[in-house]
Amino acid sequence: MEATYDVCALGCVCWDLVGTVEHYPELDEKAPIGRFVQHGGGRAGTAAAAVAALGGEVAVFGRIGDDTFGQYILDEFASTAVNTDGVETVSGAQSQFAFCVAHEATGKRTIFYKHGSMARLSADDVDLAALTDCRCLLIDSHHPHAALAAAQQARSQGVPVVLDAERIEPHLDALLAAVDYPVLPESLVAALGDDDEASGIEQIMHHRPAALVVTRGADGAELYSADEHLYQPAFAVPQVVDTTGAGDVFHGAFAYALALGHDLQECLKLASATAALSTTALGGRGHLPSMAETRALSEGMCGLCSG
Repeated sequence: MEATYDVCALGCVCWDLVGTVEHYPELDEKAPIGRFVQHGGGRAGTAAAAVAALGGEVAVFGRIGDDTFGQYILDEFASTAVNTDGVETVSGAQSQFAFCVAHEATGKRTIFYKHGSMARLSADDVDLAALTDCRCLLIDSHHPHAALAAAQQARSQGVPVVLDAERIEPHLDALLAAVDYPVLPESLVAALGDDDEASGIEQIMHHRPAALVVTRGADGAELYSADEHLYQPAFAVPQVVDTTGAGDVFHGAFAYALALGHDLQECLKLASATAALSTTALGGRGHLPSMAETRALSEGMCGLCSG
């Protein structure tokens, strides 16, 4: 039976407040904010929004409170054609939110976040049939028990599973064993190997994923599998304004490329170009590119690639 969605994304959905500063103040100092925006955030949430912008059919699953930020989150998803039937609203709870400060000269950012007051989703809290009604499942580690159950269900149905994880957490090893495509930052891979990346890669590959993707920011991304080692340079853009959410966008675009049936090199290229374009505006969803724009960069402007 044909899947309803290209991608289903399970994990963190929140509200971001993003501002720029010329320089970071010392403790007990003040600094004026330049530009300011606010919009939805969260790893799964921004990944889902990126898929929708690329033209994919996407549904997001998570948990929010019945507060102002929660309503903002739902309203923005509705405006971008992201299905939110799987987002549970908890009465009396506070939604997760974050303050993101971007350095104007470099686009690098610092994030301060507040976890929502509701409990994490358990395996019994999610509709596994709805979650796996897709061509690719994307999970982050925010709801580990629900994510693990969803990953296991998806794999049993032949649906590829992409994992977005940021740091070493109690359930990380179980999640790594349950997914096909862990897409991880180089800092986490090195941490898994006690500050030795090669050891971290070996540890992850012990779980026999279809492929491991290591993201390196401005240095591009690398893919490791039993059969191949691929490198994708980062794409240059006219100006990096803010890197907030670029990793989330990469995950969403990579999952969508898998859903479209692209080979792994093309998945890396599409994800890298989409993430690069997302850094040209303030905030994780300040600019989510269309497929046409992404293709123009990845195919028509490859001379601008760095590395």
